[in-house]
Amino acid sequence: MNNQRVYVDWAAATPLLPEAKCAMEPYLDGCFGNPSAVHAEGQQARAAVEDARATVAKAVQVRPEYITWTSGGTEGNNLAIFGVVESLVTSPKGNPSFGLGDRPYESMSVITTKIEHPSVDKAFAALEARGVQVRYVHVTQAGKIDLEHLRTLLDESVVLVSTALINSEIGTTQPTRAIHKILHEAEVKYKTSIFFHLDAAQAPLWVNCQFDALAADLVTFDAAKCCGPKGVGVLVRRARVTLAHVLHGGGQESGLRPGTENVAGIVGAAVAIKWAQGDYQTRAESVATVRDQAIRHIQAEIPEALVNGVTPPKSKGNPSIRVGCDRVANNINISIPGLDTEFAAVVLDKHGFAVSTKSACSGAGGGASTVVLETTKDPARANATLRITLGPNTTLDQLKSLTEVLKKHVEQMSQY
Repeated sequence: MNNQRVYVDWAAATPLLPEAKCAMEPYLDGCFGNPSAVHAEGQQARAAVEDARATVAKAVQVRPEYITWTSGGTEGNNLAIFGVVESLVTSPKGNPSFGLGDRPYESMSVITTKIEHPSVDKAFAALEARGVQVRYVHVTQAGKIDLEHLRTLLDESVVLVSTALINSEIGTTQPTRAIHKILHEAEVKYKTSIFFHLDAAQAPLWVNCQFDALAADLVTFDAAKCCGPKGVGVLVRRARVTLAHVLHGGGQESGLRPGTENVAGIVGAAVAIKWAQGDYQTRAESVATVRDQAIRHIQAEIPEALVNGVTPPKSKGNPSIRVGCDRVANNINISIPGLDTEFAAVVLDKHGFAVSTKSACSGAGGGASTVVLETTKDPARANATLRITLGPNTTLDQLKSLTEVLKKHVEQMSQY
């Protein structure tokens, strides 16, 4: 077993940035006031929350009032999705606490894909149970939205389209500007509003997250995915978006997120997001170079390994990986059909390599990757996935060592 562990599960969790930890420490003991209190201790905490809001707003280029703190990506996605729909639905009789519009659930349609994170997928299932029509847009084998199919799904009933900017399993990046253009054309045609939500939890370390560049109406970030503290997220929205609250309580975060703010976490999140966006391009280029070399090495050493999240080649051979085009810089997702990859992940762990088989929020304990199944239509491939997600300092030598352990395991298992 390696004396030095190699952590390559950055899509699941990231280490806390030292600068973020340092910024948080005063608010863990000395500056402990409640930000809603009027006394000096409370106002000191309030100032920290608002300074952090301004920091994130500057990093993503929006006005601070359009930043809402959440407990992470899951809550942010739920607030975006339910907040939009509940702002349009008519209030049920006897329950005037939500429902700001005049439309019944049954009159609305929403669009997503079948390769989304559980916090989006299950939110849409809950909307469907309320009577909202859910439409699923096709994706290519590389995991990209089929833009022509999206066009066919749009009509005057559609109020929301939601997808991940970067897929948390296969790393696919979506063409957000092209999607935005199609939605805008439909808005003009049907004289309606179609809100576009992006789950960008995986994005800040690797891609430009300035709001105009993303071309969406609502964007969800998770500090835990970019070297910030766990349990803190950000929902950014455009001025045209009205959200209904989905939690009930106090008036914090303009009533959208009741409950005492996690001041220390918010301060740390702002430092991490600012840092992540400060040098994302250089970081992504460097890591993508290591990633591409590692993929070629895996394919040479383990020929049966199939790379997921790429366009299949027109001729025999493995597909090429194009930096910044098909997938995020740090993602390697492979399938080794016939191999128990849950067991392989355990073997790798015992040798000092931390990897995963799919999204951590999808649950442990086996089962097919719904993302790989949807994109490849191959159950054997979907049941045998490994996700290796690099950090800024992951080296090719480390990945070659990982490949060596995996190769030996594959050879041993082939004898049974």
